Formats: sequence, structure tokens, C-alpha cells
Amino acid sequence: MGIGLLTVIGIAGVSVATEENGTASSAGTASNANTARTLAADSGRRDEVFELVEAANIPGLDGFSVGIDPVADRIGVSLFVPKGLPDAVTGTLKLGDDVTVTVEKSTAPQPNIDVSGGAGIGNVGFAGCTAGFPVGLANGKSGFVTAGHCFDAATPVTQQTVRIGSVAATGFEFNYGPSDHGVYSLDNSTDTDRVLPQVIADDGAHPVKGITPPTVGMDVCKHGITTGTTCGKVTLLNTRVTYAQVTDETGRLIRPSTQINNVIQSNLCTEPGDSGGPVFTQPAAGSNTPVNAVAVHSGGLTVKQNGKSVCGEKVGSTNIAYHVPLSDTPAKSTNPFDDVFLKVSS
Repeated sequence: MGIGLLTVIGIAGVSVATEENGTASSAGTASNANTARTLAADSGRRDEVFELVEAANIPGLDGFSVGIDPVADRIGVSLFVPKGLPDAVTGTLKLGDDVTVTVEKSTAPQPNIDVSGGAGIGNVGFAGCTAGFPVGLANGKSGFVTAGHCFDAATPVTQQTVRIGSVAATGFEFNYGPSDHGVYSLDNSTDTDRVLPQVIADDGAHPVKGITPPTVGMDVCKHGITTGTTCGKVTLLNTRVTYAQVTDETGRLIRPSTQINNVIQSNLCTEPGDSGGPVFTQPAAGSNTPVNAVAVHSGGLTVKQNGKSVCGEKVGSTNIAYHVPLSDTPAKSTNPFDDVFLKVSS
């Protein structure tokens, strides 16, 4: 469970939080035929074998992996050696009779990243956030828009545990006050194949077809890593909100009081971790139904419940959320993202 800082302000008695944190993980349970006996091939044995391989100084080794086979009650080791490994060398590895070693004549595997809007991103300067919409950059690379308060300059951006870009690599300035927007690029991406022109939602993926300017009463949805997909209506336009300063438990200033201008307001349920996520037109039922981009999520009302910050509706109150709108009209005064190009599905 990632625990980060919560930025709280007072607006007419309402607490509002910028949602730069709140990532969470859950562990499921599994059962199989081996649960009635004690397995030797457990996580402790896996870690022991990992350390043995790491210390073995295997010639030509590019990478390796160590896993658990609970059915055979064995540890499986894959060695990635581009030029191969002589049998004599393999035989010198003293890993134990419960270990199966496979030598792959290849370089170490690389992460395969097909990134969509709504994916979780972390290690962006403060804590977890959500990726916004896929974009193209003026330098030919591909990237994403998200909330500016999610990261600081030169901080690597990750999706789960995979590095996918950095603020410094984009050539674009992120902003937290008077706007709240940021852009980052995928590392070594010179094409569009690694960035999917879609957003993910609880009912599946939705292709992005364009941009729709927000209007009061418009039905919109957002997807975030904390609350998933929630839908509601735009309630106000051209909103200005002041986020209060943030201090840690020792009183050290983390972030000064900041004014955010030209955001839209909605009644969406949003919580810490949802920041930066895509706000889009409400799709028809079912996956693969098209949507248009509307905004990128910035912050929203949260209330403490059992030590957790939750949206208003969960305690019988009103949802209030703020989003940075996108625009297909390139004007710096109204569109902070006009140096990037929205990836759209054909």
C-alpha cells in the first residue's frame, strides 16, 4: 500500500485534495493440489537460488530469472546467454537438485509495453498517478499527458515497474500552477506502435476519436487507478481553485499554496491516485465503443473514512472534482497541451 501526501484546501467548508498518491496493491489467494503438503520450492528458496546465480559470475550472462514450479516442487532458472553456455560451465553451478536450469541463447527479455490512457504510472516524483491520453510530440516521439503535480523534472516515469519515459526527455514544460498539466515521452519511441490511441475503462478499451470541448451538463467519465471508471456530469467551466500548501508530519513544506486556473468542475467520484487520468465522453455500453477526449483529472473532494480519503458519495455527500480541459483550438491561454498531438483511432 503506497501512502503519500494529501493536499487539502478549504473552499466554502469543503476539503479538496490533489490526488498525487494513493496507489494500492492487493494480493489474491490461490489453491492447488499441493496445499496439503509443505513445499520446498517456496519464495525463500527462490531468493536463495537467485542470490547464488547472481554471485556465480557466469561468463557471457546477459540476464536471468528464477521462478517457482509448485506442481513439480522445483525452482526454475532461465539463463540468458547470447553466445550460449558450455555444458561444462552449467555443470559447475551448484544450485541444488531441486533446481532446473534452462540456458537461452539470447539476450535478456525486454519489457513489452502497450500503454493506454488510464494505465497506472508511478515514481513520478511524489507517488502514484494515472496516465492521461496518448499523444504525439513535436520531436516525433510518443507520450502521454497527465497532471503536472504528479511529477517533477528529470524524474523517471514508470508504468507499474517498467520505465517508460521522463519529463526531461519530452522537451516540454510541465506545470503546476497556474495550470496542472504535464507531458512525458516514451523512452526510445520514434513511432506510434507503442502508444495505443485508446483509454481503458472497467468495461474494456475504448478508441479515442477526437476532442470534445466540455459543456455544463455533459455526461463524462474518467478512469483512475484508485476508483476505476466513474461517470457523472460537468457542473462548472473555467473554474479557478486554490490548493493549500502541503507539509509533512514534521511541518516541512512539501508544496506551497498553488492556484489552478481554467479547470472544469464535475460530480465524478475521484480519489488519491486518480490524478492525471483521462476524462472522456460517456461511451455507449460495451467495450470498443468510441469516446472523445475532454480533460485530464487534477483533484477532487475527499473525506476521511476509516483513515482513508474517499470521494463524497461514499459518505453521503457531494462529489466535486476538477479537470484540466483539452482543446482542439491551439491557443496557449486556454489549451496548455497545444504543443502535443492527440493520438486518435482511425
